[in-house]
Amino acid sequence: MLFDINPKEYKKDLYNREYELNEIFDALKLNERLIVIYGIRRVGKSSILRVALKEAKLPHAIVDVKGLYFEHGSIAREMLYRSIVEFFLKNMSFFEKIGFKVKDFLSRIKGIHITEIGVEVEPTLATRMSFTEFLSKIDDWCGKHKKRFVLAFDEAQYLRFGGGVKYDGIIAWSVDNLPNITIIVTGSEVGLLRDFLKVDNPKAPLFGRYRREILVKRFSREQSIDFLKKGFSELKTSIKNSELEDTVNTFNGIVGWLTYYGYYRAVRKLSHGKAINNLFEEGSKLVLSELEKIITPSRKRYTVILKAVAQGISTWSDIKAYTVIKTGPISDKRFSNLLKNLVKYGYLTKENNKYKIPDPVVKHACLTLKQQ
Repeated sequence: MLFDINPKEYKKDLYNREYELNEIFDALKLNERLIVIYGIRRVGKSSILRVALKEAKLPHAIVDVKGLYFEHGSIAREMLYRSIVEFFLKNMSFFEKIGFKVKDFLSRIKGIHITEIGVEVEPTLATRMSFTEFLSKIDDWCGKHKKRFVLAFDEAQYLRFGGGVKYDGIIAWSVDNLPNITIIVTGSEVGLLRDFLKVDNPKAPLFGRYRREILVKRFSREQSIDFLKKGFSELKTSIKNSELEDTVNTFNGIVGWLTYYGYYRAVRKLSHGKAINNLFEEGSKLVLSELEKIITPSRKRYTVILKAVAQGISTWSDIKAYTVIKTGPISDKRFSNLLKNLVKYGYLTKENNKYKIPDPVVKHACLTLKQQ
């Protein structure tokens, strides 16, 4: 259903993303080797990715890089191996239907063992096999069986925490050498994803490589209203036009929050006011859990900057003045770097030399941040 709060898996549950899906389908049809999907948080990138790969009926694996980083603090090779293998196992029936024999493929890799209860990955696999070798085995298998494989890194900017592993170099090597593999990277922290890929840096591995770039935009006002109407109709729930208007005005085309609102109203049966309040309360908890890991290196100053912008302070000089009052002196260079980092992470945007928080739930969460 449209108001399913989990990432979508099927096209019928995905609203108005034909353009983005067709861009991915076209790239895969042309055997393009690198696809980059950008977009702010909660505009549906993960759903688009999952639906596209299911619809394309290609063998694939999706790695939740952000989840791995938040759990382990780095992205080691063995984590990627295990994540890919676990994805294979969870989607075994789908792969068997499209002719990708998962167990046959995995049995060819030393360090991965097929058992009666599933697949075991030896901890020493990463020391015996590089990630390029691992990808080469996938490419070889696909070449022999005339298949194309798609490896997707969701929130790929976190691959920069690879320790000694240079994942941008591995992606570049794959693009150059593996004709049967397409790499897809997504990122909601757009500035950091660009920093990781470094496609405009002549000295970087991915410089000059062709890539298909797809920007996932937030819904327009008209699309937001239509999305809500169709979602409520699907669940046979009536809603006042004034409540629709208020919801669309509040959540600014961010499909993730619109979906939560619809879920609270049509599934949980909450009133309009309670649904809005619940969304801000629960959404803020989610935002703060994500934000905490990002602001930790300079928590006091990041907190004050975000609170300043959330309160409507928008110019560089005014935000700095507020920050100095609250936290003490700071150099212009250091302050500018903190602002740039928040823009890169997607928590702030800069337009006409003014800063703002584009996500209303993030804005609400920032107002509750406690300075330490």
